[in-house]
Amino acid sequence: MITATILAAGTSSRMGFPKALLKFHNRTFLQTILDATEALGVQRLVVVGATSDNILSDHDLHDVKVVYNEEMEAGPIGSIRASVREVRGHPVDGLLIWPVDFPHVALETVRILIDAFKQGKADVVLPQYEERRGHPVIFGRSVFEELLTVPDTEGARGVVRTQPERVLQVPVDDSAVVDQLNTPEAYQDLLRREDRFRRGE
Repeated sequence: MITATILAAGTSSRMGFPKALLKFHNRTFLQTILDATEALGVQRLVVVGATSDNILSDHDLHDVKVVYNEEMEAGPIGSIRASVREVRGHPVDGLLIWPVDFPHVALETVRILIDAFKQGKADVVLPQYEERRGHPVIFGRSVFEELLTVPDTEGARGVVRTQPERVLQVPVDDSAVVDQLNTPEAYQDLLRREDRFRRGE
């Protein structure tokens, strides 16, 4: 069984507005990923910070487990650790780590990653677009303890880099997996690209 963890605890300091609440196709980033993970038929967690009441109140999370990141100073790895602690006592084979600022990753791309993970040939599965590693990433249960102990400065990348032979990089034709939506300019560029795509340009 795979559990999807949506990372929505970041401070969005460069964006100046909670990324989870930004709109994409008339839905928030968070709602877009919630809908996608529901379509995938996986269990779902949302990791938020202690001051994320506005994010929670704007979404229907009745069938989603909400987890709080108590290690905000650690960065994203703090949210991943919170997820691992939540699921490691349950029969979960892998965690699909989906940062909230990647709402435009195609559903089919994520299905491909899940299918690759289910083949059981790798402990970590991640997308690769034009030689670049991207998101979301699936971490198998065999590396959960490493995620809990990896130094904050290395984060989840430290687990990926430790033993390259246990990592499966899946080539995908989806540039969204490497998009960085950290600034208002990057967000506006995304909206412009999507508008051009809808118009068939």
